[in-house]
Amino acid sequence: MAERALSDLRVIDISQGIAGPYATKLLADAGANVTKIEPPAGDYTRRLGPFPGDVPDPEKSGLYLHLNTSKRSVTLDVSVASGQVILKKLLAAADVFVCGEKTSTLRAWGLSYDDLKGEFPDLIVAQVAPFGATGPYAEYEGNNITAMAMSTLMYNTGEPDREPLATGGQAGEYVGGVQLWIGILAALENRARNGGGDHVDVSMAEAVAAADEYNAAMYGFQGAVRRRYYSRHIFGYPNDIMECADGYIVVIPGAGGFPSPLQPDTISPMALLMEDIELDKTLLFQQMGERMVHWREFEALISPYLMSKSAMEIVMTAQALRLPFAFVPTASDLLSDEHLAERGFFEQQQHPKAGAITLPGAPFKMSATPLTESPAPLRGEANADVLVGELGYEKGDLTILSDRGVI
Repeated sequence: MAERALSDLRVIDISQGIAGPYATKLLADAGANVTKIEPPAGDYTRRLGPFPGDVPDPEKSGLYLHLNTSKRSVTLDVSVASGQVILKKLLAAADVFVCGEKTSTLRAWGLSYDDLKGEFPDLIVAQVAPFGATGPYAEYEGNNITAMAMSTLMYNTGEPDREPLATGGQAGEYVGGVQLWIGILAALENRARNGGGDHVDVSMAEAVAAADEYNAAMYGFQGAVRRRYYSRHIFGYPNDIMECADGYIVVIPGAGGFPSPLQPDTISPMALLMEDIELDKTLLFQQMGERMVHWREFEALISPYLMSKSAMEIVMTAQALRLPFAFVPTASDLLSDEHLAERGFFEQQQHPKAGAITLPGAPFKMSATPLTESPAPLRGEANADVLVGELGYEKGDLTILSDRGVI
């Protein structure tokens, strides 16, 4: 097999949680040598789970195992001077330093970009924080829901007469992680061309706001604030999630009302789907604007048909008519999905503590240099390899550092 895409890259990562570790997971799975620096007690995701059988075990947390594949773990307290000395020895041979702390914390530790750029002029410092490294909110506390709240996505999700809603999961963290990963790759390319390090500064809130396709632009160009529209996509309505006989599907009926001059008598795909061409005579099937205004009537019209069919029947027929319907799978459905199985999205791993586990694989494919995952490391399992094998410490030093709580 060809050398992996990032095999020559050395990364030191002191971030915890999701955003930073997800960025470095993508780097590690592409071949980068990622050393995860954990506090002596371990990354806090080790305590979050989910755990097999709901029995807490820091070596069996599903979230930790997912986010830290292909890395090695070194325990080190970087908040103390002796820990900072060791960390800087590691940075001397590194290409990228990833951190998830606020700027004031990094400055207190002597690890901010301004602190490091003189000593390590070629080092790329990649920092992700709820509101970024600078600005009036830089020192605010935050998390996923904070980032979602500070973007327009939450404001525009939910019922118009109710409070805004966040999406499920940790979208703010993962979007922030992806943007951090992209920033690191861009900084590496610039260094290869022009030399010198860089400071990649990612705000989770800005990362999520940048993922909004039109709300900010709508206000910027029109001065208009889009109201919440029953958690539906306002353009091309219904673009909605609706119930069927055995679950839920995404319903996207198409524009309608725009017959081609070459085919003025074309029947709408939605009428063909429901096997009732008489429906095509109604304005609700002909015009998108009518569906947007009278969406309740449209739902009432198509709901009996949907409830009489399975999700598979509806989606397969709709796709044949070029309607972009989709399933809304459960987690179990996703794990057994034949499309994902053929693409090898889920990977089977054998972890020394957690045993046989199934985890999501790479979110993209590379033909010449495929991404591969090895199991996430045990806490501090690379301490001796790194401190003794690479930095020249004696084995007895590890005992002293451990007794002092440094590792």
